[in-house]
This record gives sequence, structure tokens and C-alpha cells, in this order.
Amino acid sequence: MLPRGRPRALGAAALLLLLLLIGFFLFGGDVEYGRPRGAAAVDGDPSADRGGRNRSDCVPPRPPLPKCELLHVAIVCAGHNSSRDLVTLVKSVLFYRKNPLHFHLVTDAMARNILEMLFHTWMVPAVRVSFYDAEELKAGALALLHFFLAVPSPFLLGVRGWGRVGEVRAAWDPPVPSHLQKLKSLILPGAYAFFPLCHPEYVRHSYALLCQVHALSSPTPPQQPQVSWIPNKHYSGLYGLMKLVLPAALPPELARVIVLDTDVTFASDIAELWALFAHFSDEQVIGLVENQSDWYLGNLWRNHRPWPALGRGFNTGVILLRLDRLRQAGWGQMWKLTATRELLTLPATSLADQDIFNAVIKEHPGLVQPLPCVWNVQLSDHTLAERCYSEASDLKLRVKNKHVEYFRNLYLTFLEYDGNLLRRELFGCPSPPAAEAEQVQRALAQLDEEDACFEFRQQRLTVHRVHVTFLPHEPPPPRPHDVTLVAQLSMDRLQMLEALCRHWPGPMSLALYLTDAEAQQFLRFVEASAVLSARQNVAYHVVYREGPLYPVNQLRNVALAQALTPYVFLSDIDFLPAYSLYDDLRASIEQLKLGSERRAALVVPAFETLHYRFSFPSSKAEVLALLDSGLLYTFRYHEWPQGHAPTDYARWREAQTPYRVQWAADYEPYVVVPRDCPRYDPRFVGFGWNKVAHIVELDAQEYELLVLPEAFTIHLPHGPSLDISRFRSSPTYRDCLQAVKDEFHQDLSRRYGAAALKYLTALRQPRSPA
Repeated sequence: MLPRGRPRALGAAALLLLLLLIGFFLFGGDVEYGRPRGAAAVDGDPSADRGGRNRSDCVPPRPPLPKCELLHVAIVCAGHNSSRDLVTLVKSVLFYRKNPLHFHLVTDAMARNILEMLFHTWMVPAVRVSFYDAEELKAGALALLHFFLAVPSPFLLGVRGWGRVGEVRAAWDPPVPSHLQKLKSLILPGAYAFFPLCHPEYVRHSYALLCQVHALSSPTPPQQPQVSWIPNKHYSGLYGLMKLVLPAALPPELARVIVLDTDVTFASDIAELWALFAHFSDEQVIGLVENQSDWYLGNLWRNHRPWPALGRGFNTGVILLRLDRLRQAGWGQMWKLTATRELLTLPATSLADQDIFNAVIKEHPGLVQPLPCVWNVQLSDHTLAERCYSEASDLKLRVKNKHVEYFRNLYLTFLEYDGNLLRRELFGCPSPPAAEAEQVQRALAQLDEEDACFEFRQQRLTVHRVHVTFLPHEPPPPRPHDVTLVAQLSMDRLQMLEALCRHWPGPMSLALYLTDAEAQQFLRFVEASAVLSARQNVAYHVVYREGPLYPVNQLRNVALAQALTPYVFLSDIDFLPAYSLYDDLRASIEQLKLGSERRAALVVPAFETLHYRFSFPSSKAEVLALLDSGLLYTFRYHEWPQGHAPTDYARWREAQTPYRVQWAADYEPYVVVPRDCPRYDPRFVGFGWNKVAHIVELDAQEYELLVLPEAFTIHLPHGPSLDISRFRSSPTYRDCLQAVKDEFHQDLSRRYGAAALKYLTALRQPRSPA
């Protein structure tokens, strides 16, 4: 005999099977994006099914892609690491896109400095970028800030015992903005009301009062909606709440936007995601993918209390926002009221904006349009994403799962992808180039490819992508005599960095000429080095490689422009300064009273050793001993003596105080100058005369050349660079360098007149570096 419950269970199973068959015949078995095609939620109702799911894996018929329509993408980005992530995301978007794009970036000052330079030098056609100040968005909500700071009463602060509503009367002392004047009457009742702080009536009265406070805060300017009043345990901090204020922060004429996390990688055209706006009903304002974990179902551990959500909830890594409808619906007040209510019983958000979005959707389920889950595949320890993707359209890398190698390879493809290849024009969508890009294109078009010096002329017109402060960096504290070491390098000189960091404890600004793949190798190199990873005052600026010649002076200018101290030591990466040089330079600057009244370049005498194993001298006396023993030489004395002869090493041996020297032809010392010194001439690329031209410029602007008596820097041996090998072996290379020198002198004559004659005379002398 069957147990009593068995017939009822069999009947339920038969009914379920019948419903499944009916569903199959009604909706068909078509597959799109690797998922069965289903019906859209009726009337925009995204209610969870019996399994707690939000049916975001059902894909409606694919709408036509918008031809040449401008697509808007919003991203919140703060700090160095997030900026690097954003670049990989943007590469993946640009790789597949066929539409013009407008990126709306909410950034802190650090990320803005990085990304403004990057996009300006990237010069991608049909891409616009707008920036929004995160500092304005994260400051405390105006109404609540006044409310909480101005009313330190038991009613609000929750001291033990009984709370008295009327105690707020005496507490409101600070001035109240005009649009909050009515607030006084709300919180200053004529009669006193007494409630225990744990009493439900207290909570109800508190919530009602705060709702009225929020209602009064609506006149807050739309560009300054604020989130800092929300306690948030998520690692992203206040930046993780910025998406909530996008409808008010973005331009009022902007109606639709795709919102992305920086750790997203695209695997198809973003226009396909944009096209899903067509499936929104008149009521729906937010498009989201179901959360692919059990977080919002609760009970993951003891006392696990997530924020309320609809079924499994939704993940906010990828969002479609109908900004126009959100504004009309009063989104700003809607989410603030919901957050305020939930924070009466929950201590903080755990998943930042995602918790608040889900709480609002739980209360107003008609607002959400579930998106196909392939548009936000979420990789986590307990992810359910595997049932979603067979052809993944958008992949997020977080932690390992059994398909992690596929996802990692996709991510690495764009991480190391050559961003220069993304400068292509959009086929069939003409867009006028930016003024600077058009000017460069016009200049390049005028070059003669048959010219023997075509490479030189093309290289100096090339605009390189620049990613400043590629790694985390702490700006030095302001000091009136501080000095930053400025240098440039390529991948074959990375081994010099650790030794340089041991010799120079002060700030450094280094420009690295790398490919996208080499930039990632460099990142791993620094992370693996205890010496380099410990230094936060070294700023690394990646200039991405393009062209056959080394743009040495462009690199120097990038590093020089990013120096933050009043003075800079213009060095090369293959030199090690004296251990005491950083302190000696600061003391010399102070003693010589350099500044606006005295324009000077402090010369640091340069030496070299031919030995790879070398005991570095700790003092001038040891340098002199090594010179006398033949283990040390004045720099390039046997190849290019005129480069440093004016330093007068014989005088340096006996000098006790700084001494002045005169400029001479081909002089190229290493100098300390004010940060606002003349920039290097970018026409000099490859090998030859790049520093010489800069010293000429300093002399033309009447900088004194003062040699420091105790200072020294030593060149270490290394293999010859490709450019110096070409210089030595190619007469054409040397002829092209001479042509650049002639152009340089003509410019000097135009700018300095008769004062430039001495440089012309020197230039005509038959001297060339060997």
C-alpha cells in the first residue's frame, strides 16, 4: 500500500509535466544567444517564479541594431587600479562596436587625471568622453546632513531609555537653507510625545519624519545628489553608491544609458545590449540581469541578513537605465526613502548600490525589465552562471570556476590587445575627427613617403597613447626644495629600477615605452619585487609603443610634465646617483637660494664604469680613488668627450663650492632645474642630440650652469640600443639627424634672433657623436 502522501505527490508531478508541455508548445523551442526564447513578462511584471528566479534568462526576439545611433555608456571609476580595469573594458567595447559612443565617466580627481590624458592621446574616432566629479556626488545628502548634525537629540541618536520628539526644539541651532525652512515646523511639534526607542511606534514616527525630510530635499541641485549618508560595508566605499545618482548627475537631455562596472569584458557588439531598450514597457525603467548566486535568498551563514530582493535579486554590474522615466518617477526620492526605511533595521549595505536597487525593485517590481543572463555572467565562488551561457555575450571575471580558463583567455585578449589598432574609422558611420586629430592627419598626409627621412618626420608627428600613474602612487608632500628624479626607459632597462630605487629615496617620475602586453609584464614585475612594490613615491607613466624610432624626448616630456615637486633632476635610467644625492640636491637648492630671482641649472658630474660588478662609491673621495685606479672614467670620455668636457672635471676634483661653467657646443650634462623649465624638443627621436638640444634651450633662456662639488652620478654598462646601432651603421640615419638639427637651429633663430648665432656657429662644426 502506498503512503498517504504519495498519490498527491504523483498528481502534482503529472500536473507539472502537463504545464511544461503546454509551455513548450506555446513558446516553442527556439534558441537564441544559447538560451530558449520565451515570452516577455506580462505588463512588465518581473515576479520571481516558484524557484525564486526572475526569468532574466528568457530572451525576447532580437530587435534591429541601431545603425549609427550614438550609444551612451556610464561608468564609475576611482583610483589607479580601477582606471586600468576601465581601459580593458573600453578596449573590449571598441573592438566589437559599430556605433559612435559617448562615455560618461564619474571619477575622482586621480582617475580623471589618468583617463583625460589617456582618451586625449588615444584619439579614437567617433568616441566622446565626459567627466563628472565624484566628490560632488558623494558628499552628505543636504537635508539629512543638516538634520542629523543639527539635531543631536535622543530621538535621533538613539540613546538608551526614552526618546523625546520635542527635544529637537532646542537642538536646531545652525542656519537652515531656504528650501528647508518648512522642516522646522515638522520637527518642532507643540506637544511632547514619549516613545521607548525600541517601540514600533517610535520606528514608525521616525520613518514618517524622515520621509518628510526627503520630500523637502528635492530642490537640491540635480548635479549634486549625494550618497555619503549611507553606511556601506562594500570594498568600493562611497563610489559603489554612485550609480544611484546617475539620473540626476547625467545631462537632463540624456534619456537612456548603459551602466557598467569596470570589471566587465564584452564579447559582442554593445549595440546588441542597447537594442534591448526596445523591450521595455511603458512602466519599466531599469534593465538588469538576475543575480547568479544565492546571496539574496539569505541563510548563507548564521545571522546572514541580506537586503530585501525579488527572488534571487538582480546584479547591478550591467544596467540599462531609462533616465527620462526615472526622473519623471522621482527616482531620487524613491531610492532615498527606501534606503532610509531599510537602514532603520539594517546596519549598512553589504553590496553597495545593488542592495538599494533590489530593495526598490522589491517594493516596485514593475520598474524592472529582466535582461538575458548572458549580458552579465557573474563568476563567483557559488555562481549559478553555468546554466546561463553557451555563447556568452558579456563576461565578468571575479574568481575561479570550472570554465575560468575560457573567461581568463577572453579577458587577457583585451588586457594585452594593442589599443592603437582601435583607432580605426567606423565603416558606414562617418564622424568628423577632433580638431587635434584632424591637424595630425593633415600633417601626416603632407609627408613624402619617398623621403629618406620619412620615418623621422612621421615619428615626431605620432601621438602616443599615454597612461599616466599606471600604478598606485602617493604624491609627495609639498616641500619648497624637493626634487623629483625624471627619466625614461623601455622594457630592456627594467632591471635598472630596483637599484635606482635603492640609490634615490625621493620621488621619481618615470616614462616607460611599452606595448600593451609589455605593460602587463611590467605590472607583474613590480608586484613581484619587494623593493619596487614598497615604493609609493615612484610614478610610472606608460607611453604605448608606436612607430620604428624611440621617441626619447616625448617620453622625457611626459615624465617631466607629471613631476609634482618644485625641482626635477633630469637623468637617464642607466645612471645610478650617489646615495646622498637626493639630500645634497635639496640642501644645495636651499643654500643657493634658487627660485624666481635666480635661474640656474645645477650640473651633476657624470662618470661611468665598464665593469658589470662594481662597488659603488659612497663619497667624492672614493670616486676620486676609483678614477685614479682606472675603475671609473668621466662619462664617454673615449667616444664623445665634448658632451661633458665643459663640466671641467679637473676643477671638480678640488672644488669645495659650486662653480659656474659656460655653455659649449654639444654639451649635454645631467642637470637639476625648476619643474617649469623648457620642454625637450620632440623632433629628436632615436639616438643623437636629444639632450644637447635641451641644454641649448636652457642656455638661450639664460640659465646659469652651476656644477655641484660633491654631487656625482655613475653610468652602468649595458648593451647598445637599436637606435645607436642604426646611427653607427647608417649614413642615412646620420643625415636625417643633421636635417633635424638644421630645423632646430632655424627655430632658435626665429625665437632668439642674433643671440642664436653662437649656436649656428657651433652647429656648423663637423662634430657628431660616434
